[in-house]
Amino acid sequence: MSEKLTKRILFVGIPDMAYVCLDGLLSEGINIVGVMGPKKTHNTYNNFKQFVLARGLNFIEWDSLKDEQFLEYLKTLNIDAAVVASFNYKIPKVLLDIPKIGFINIHPSLLPKYRGGNPYSTVIINGEAETGVTLHFMDENFDTGDIIVQKKVPISPIETMGTLFNRLNMLGMQMLAEVLKEFEVKGELPRQKQPEGEFVSGMSIKDEDLYIDYTKSAVEVDRFIRGLNPFLIASTTFRGNMIKIFMSEIVDKDSSKYKPGTITRVDSDRFYIATGKGFICPKAIQFGSFFVGNAQDFVRILRPQVGEMFE
Repeated sequence: MSEKLTKRILFVGIPDMAYVCLDGLLSEGINIVGVMGPKKTHNTYNNFKQFVLARGLNFIEWDSLKDEQFLEYLKTLNIDAAVVASFNYKIPKVLLDIPKIGFINIHPSLLPKYRGGNPYSTVIINGEAETGVTLHFMDENFDTGDIIVQKKVPISPIETMGTLFNRLNMLGMQMLAEVLKEFEVKGELPRQKQPEGEFVSGMSIKDEDLYIDYTKSAVEVDRFIRGLNPFLIASTTFRGNMIKIFMSEIVDKDSSKYKPGTITRVDSDRFYIATGKGFICPKAIQFGSFFVGNAQDFVRILRPQVGEMFE
């Protein structure tokens, strides 16, 4: 473990990013004087609280981010900076103003592009070649504050939401540790205003957005499947039952004579679904509550027929 630094840091976060970042900062000697997690009603509250207490840290309970007693307690901690590793709640100005230098947020995109709750999925679905991590000061709006530093990473042709989530969380933690060490020495950090204008967003994906649109090309369908794997999962139906597809393969052949969603060929270990351009062969599939398996399992157990539809 690195020598402990002196700047007093408030950590704010929600799992899973918070687990990675908090442990990473502790290993770098960052002086964490308090940890704020999710509300008590959040499904990660108990586990995260135990995670924090097991590390001998000060876990701060809260019900309202504007509660006067809560705010007064934070002032007693003499906080130099606060850092945020995923937080679903809008932080009011009265709280933003408490740390001497303000709140620093880790955002997993190249701001101002992909502001919002789920940039991991949307950069893959939209076919971006690169993404990255931005550290920025927080203001009263989401992801609009002054930029401290950015780093770019390429998006792999087989990237999934899960692999990108892991890579960007680790990169964000490393960047944050570097920035806090710089703050320790200099007592200040660089800041650059974000450009104004309209930019593509990374807003959260709702349940109704999880269904595959087979009228799109096979390339787009494959990106959609990868962009939701493994946390959200691309959905479809077959014989009236819910299907979830985790992985697929693109077959770039002419599909124009088939209605999108039609099974056009069935082999012993794969089957082909027509799209608006090309074919998709699912590779990892969940069928209702029956099984999670590969295409060979699906063919052997369900015996799909040419002409049947995925919808």
